[in-house]
Amino acid sequence: MMDTNLSYTPESLFEEVASRCRQHGVADQEGFDQMIEDVIEEHRRVGEIHDDEGTEDLEEQLRGRWPDYQAGLEQV
Repeated sequence: MMDTNLSYTPESLFEEVASRCRQHGVADQEGFDQMIEDVIEEHRRVGEIHDDEGTEDLEEQLRGRWPDYQAGLEQV
């Protein structure tokens, strides 16, 4: 169960991932997935995600947003 007091949501993490992907010109799912890992790790380093907190479900949710990111690329 997710803690509702955290300073991030799956949606805010997706927006952060998508923004960084656009900045870095990411256009494939492999790069998108890597950015997800990088963003989650950064949140872990600053203490927003605790080391003992499993992120597999969150990562899977974010990976499932690849079509949303890809659709945004096609609109540009």
